[in-house]
Amino acid sequence: MIGTCAKIDQIEMVKQAEGLGVTHFGAGEGPLLFSDPYQFLAIASQQTSTIQLGTQVTNPLTRIAPVTANSIATLNALAPGRTFLGIGTANNALRSMGHRTATIKELTDALEVSRGLLHGERVVHDWLGEQREIEFLDPDAGWYNIKDRVPIWVAAGGPKGLHEAAKYADVVVYCLGPNPDMIGLIRRELDKAVADAGRPAGSVKLCGLAWFYQLRDGETWEDGIDKGFGSGPISSCLTNVGLMNQHVDELGEEIVQASTQAAMAYLGDPNATDRPHYLDVWKQYLRGLTPAHRPLITKQLVDYWCLYGTPDELLEKAQLMTESGVDLVQVFLSNPYTAERDINDIGSSILARA
Repeated sequence: MIGTCAKIDQIEMVKQAEGLGVTHFGAGEGPLLFSDPYQFLAIASQQTSTIQLGTQVTNPLTRIAPVTANSIATLNALAPGRTFLGIGTANNALRSMGHRTATIKELTDALEVSRGLLHGERVVHDWLGEQREIEFLDPDAGWYNIKDRVPIWVAAGGPKGLHEAAKYADVVVYCLGPNPDMIGLIRRELDKAVADAGRPAGSVKLCGLAWFYQLRDGETWEDGIDKGFGSGPISSCLTNVGLMNQHVDELGEEIVQASTQAAMAYLGDPNATDRPHYLDVWKQYLRGLTPAHRPLITKQLVDYWCLYGTPDELLEKAQLMTESGVDLVQVFLSNPYTAERDINDIGSSILARA
């Protein structure tokens, strides 16, 4: 699978990915950062025929649940049976506006409403303090498609996120690199949460999201940062530090401390008077390397969170992820301006040789 931010003049990257054998393509949401994902995916649906399309990810606060359900059901009318809904508590979409991310309860409420509507049910929606029954009012006239099932993908972070995601998700997306210890921990926690939710073993798939760069002759891990995934590894630190600090004995103090320090340095000390403005922090997000972040990204973090290396090393690392418990490997492209290069590299180094 490939995920990236939506850039409206780069629709052709989805067709490119489909031609190379990529099974899923997700478009991220960031109202101040990227193009609108649904417009991007709608156009992509008309230029492709087999690849699965969805949000990677939306959230319950920038769009209320009935709007999300309508948007994804409309996409499902354009791409019947090859649409998925990816949703999470958000990171850049809300932090870039200076707001908090969604709570777990806000996420689960949105999941219940969106899933119910997509199943053709009448559900109760709590909005602005008022509870109202809602349902799609004209499901057979072609306005939207709720006949073809829409899988739910939940981007989770931490034990609470995994616990709630296991109740609703077909797929859980988790920031992971080619590290068996971290993958094993998340696989175990997810499987336990699925069992606790009373769902069949194996019914919820684990998608490991990693950052990607193929090294050229003579290049090193530092070129991966400078020419490839940029500040991406810090995002993995941000979403994982809570859970990692609960499992220091299993993961090792060194990587837990390194990931925590990188995440905190990225956001800045909330009590500091010289803390950078949130607009400045997020201005360069997923646009290559922000020079100020370069000192935060060490080889240790790159090795832990990223798929990088020669074609042989990339294939080996991708296989390691699946052997360690990941059902689906997702590469998130951290820079739209190098997307064509990176998609071709994914095709030649991994897909064509797997």
